[in-house]
Amino acid sequence: MSTVDSAFLAAESLGTEEKLLLISRIWDSILPSSFRPSDRDLEEVKRRWAEYEAGKMEARPWEEVRDSVRRRLGLHG
Repeated sequence: MSTVDSAFLAAESLGTEEKLLLISRIWDSILPSSFRPSDRDLEEVKRRWAEYEAGKMEARPWEEVRDSVRRRLGLHG
């Protein structure tokens, strides 16, 4: 069994909020220099930025989006 498989098995026993916290910590541990979005993802970012600049959409702070998702999922925090 790989280390990743072992970590996943351990993570499966966590509650939903603990899993989200673990995901957040893992994501934050990834160095920006080691991550490069795909060309498709970059094109989507450019498309959305153009819509934002044209006034077709509004930005929302991450905390607001996160809290909205948590409410919809029935989570606290």
